[in-house]
Amino acid sequence: MSFKDRLRIRTAALGVAGLLALGAPLALPATTAAAADGIVSCPLGTQSTTYTPGLTFATPPPQVDLEVTGTLGLCVSTDLNHTAGTYDFTGSGNLNCLTGSSAGVGRITWANPGTQPSVFTQSYSVALRPNGTTVLVSTGPIVSGDFAGHTLVITIVLTSTDLLACATPQGMTNTAGPFLVTIL
Repeated sequence: MSFKDRLRIRTAALGVAGLLALGAPLALPATTAAAADGIVSCPLGTQSTTYTPGLTFATPPPQVDLEVTGTLGLCVSTDLNHTAGTYDFTGSGNLNCLTGSSAGVGRITWANPGTQPSVFTQSYSVALRPNGTTVLVSTGPIVSGDFAGHTLVITIVLTSTDLLACATPQGMTNTAGPFLVTIL
């Protein structure tokens, strides 16, 4: 192969790479099957969690139900159909203001009407809650909808606006804060 032929191949390859970098794959229409291919990262989302009954310092940790709602931060995705959405999760577990574990089912509803919600299951094995602040990284499978078969990773830092609530009979009933969603 001559130098000119190698140069042409290299130039063509760079041209294709340049088009890909400029978003050529983003212009392709995504179907729900195609949407399952790729990675999504949604940093700087916000979420709110409600605990029933409220979290206290009770030991062993009592059974608590939790309801979570949130808004994903602007998502970086392999297609334009998965760049924003909302998040909800319902679960229960043995929780107190210091530690605990829970499990449940959640859903990401993508903002684009051409998508299907990503339904996932998660188990939070140990969530440390120093002074009522939840610090947690959890993974779980997406079981249906867009990205079925992929893994969802959630990083959460939720703070309470009432740090003394854990010491009251009612307990801490709400926390809110930033969270990061990543689909691998």
